[in-house]
Amino acid sequence: MRHRLAAALLLAAVIAISCARDESPPGAVEPQVAQQEVQQVAPASVDDGEQPAGSEQEPASADTQSAQTANQPEEPEPAAGEPAPSPALPMPPEGAVDAPALSIEAATGYVRYLTEVLGPRATGTEQERAAASYLAETFASLDYEVEIQDFAYRGRFSVSRIDLENGSSIMAYRFPSSGDRSVEGGLVSVPGFGEQADFASQDVAGQVAVVNRGVIEFHAKAANAEAAGAVALIVVNRFDDESLGGTFGANTSEIPVLHATREAGEELRARLGQTARIPEAASTTGQSQNVIARKSEGTCRIVVGGHYDTVPEVSGANDNASGAALTLALAEAWTDHPAAVDICFVAFGAEEQGLHGSARFVRSLLQTGELEHVTAMLNLDAIGDGRAPYRIVASIELRPLSNAVAAALQIPAASGSLPMTFGSDHASFDAAGVPVVFVFPPGATLHTPLDNFNNFNHEVFGDIAALNHGILGCLLLRAGSPVIPATSCGE
Repeated sequence: MRHRLAAALLLAAVIAISCARDESPPGAVEPQVAQQEVQQVAPASVDDGEQPAGSEQEPASADTQSAQTANQPEEPEPAAGEPAPSPALPMPPEGAVDAPALSIEAATGYVRYLTEVLGPRATGTEQERAAASYLAETFASLDYEVEIQDFAYRGRFSVSRIDLENGSSIMAYRFPSSGDRSVEGGLVSVPGFGEQADFASQDVAGQVAVVNRGVIEFHAKAANAEAAGAVALIVVNRFDDESLGGTFGANTSEIPVLHATREAGEELRARLGQTARIPEAASTTGQSQNVIARKSEGTCRIVVGGHYDTVPEVSGANDNASGAALTLALAEAWTDHPAAVDICFVAFGAEEQGLHGSARFVRSLLQTGELEHVTAMLNLDAIGDGRAPYRIVASIELRPLSNAVAAALQIPAASGSLPMTFGSDHASFDAAGVPVVFVFPPGATLHTPLDNFNNFNHEVFGDIAALNHGILGCLLLRAGSPVIPATSCGE
C-alpha cells in the first residue's frame, strides 16, 4: 500500500506525450505527446537555456513534466511569422441555420460524471471500458449512430521494479530508449543534478546511481552516469507534485534509466550501500477502443474529439475528462442542427500510451476513403486547467480563422506552438495532411492525483469551451455546411 501511489505516478508518465528535458519547478505540468510516429503541427520553440539550481526561475521544461506555476509566468511561444491571410470563407449557403448555443453547465456535468462517478480510466483497464460504454450511451441518447472501434496497442513506456535487500520493492518509470536488461549494484547517491562534475566526485562504477531531477536534460544525466561506469541510473523528483516520465528524444542509453517519486528517492537514500536489483523491462500491451458518433448518412468533414483515458489512479479532470466532456457537450449542442451531418465526434482511447486511438481512427478513414472528405480536425485535450493567454496551435491555413474567433469573443488566445517533443491526438491527423486546431492552456496540472474535480479550473474551461465552439462553427462554414456562425470567422 505504501508504494501504491508511487506506482501510479510512475505509470503516469506515459506518453502520449513526451519530454526530453529535466527542469521542473514544483507544481504544474503540461500535456504530453507521442513520439516518432507523428509530426508536429507548428514549428516548436524550445528553450535550451539552463539555469543553476537556486535561481529565481528555472526555464520552462520541454520534457512533459512542468509548465511554470502561476507565480512563475510562462508566455506563449509565438508562431514563427504570421501566415498570409487565408482565402475568404464562403457565404453561408441558402437555408443555413444559426449556430446553436453551447451549454457550459452541461459540459461541466459531463466532467463531474467522468471524474467523480467513473474515476480513473487508465488505458486498457475495465474502467476505461466502462467510460467507453458511458460515452457510447450518451452519444446514442443524443440521436447519433455510435461505433465502438476496438484495437490493440503496444505502449511506449514500462514500469520497473527496484528490488531491495530487505525484500521490499519500489516502482519506477523506465525511460524509453534506455537499457532494458536486468542489472544490480550498490545504491550510491550522486550530489547535485548529475552533471559530469557531480559524477566525478563520487565512485559509481558498477553501482546504481541515484541523482536529483533538475537543471540538465534526462539524456545528459544518463550519458554522464554511463560514462562514469554506473550500471543504472535512478532520477528522483524533488517535489511531491511532480509527475513522472519523459524521453531522451533521439538519444539512447545502454544502461537502464528510471524515474522515481520524491518519497521513493528518500527510501533509496536511506539504503545507500545496499544492493538494488532492477529486473528486465517488460513492454506494455493491451486492448482499447474509440467511441465514434455521427449522424446516419453523414460525412466526416470535421472531426471533433479528445481522448478519455487517464494515467493510472488519477481521475483526470483536466487530462482529459475536460476534452471528452466538451466533445459530448458539442455533440449535444449540434445534434438538431442541419450541419451535424458533417461532424464526426470521436472519443479516443489509449492516448496516454502513444496516441493509439487517433492513429487507429485515421487509418480507418484512409481504408474507407473517407479521409479525403475531412477538411479539419478540432482537438480537445487538457482544457480544464492552466492560464491565459491560451495558445492556438493550428495548421497554417487555419490560424487566421482561429485568431479571428478568439478576437471576436474577446478570449485571450493567439497563435502559438508546443514544445518540440510535445503532442496530442491532433498530431495523428496532421501527419495525414488534415488541417488541425488545438487550443492549449499553458501551466496545467497533469498526471498527478492533484488533477481532480476539486482542482478543476472552471474559468479556463469556460473560455476554451466557448472558443472551440466558435471555431467549430467557422470550420463548418469553411467546409460548406449550412451554418451561420455565431461570431466572426475573419475574411
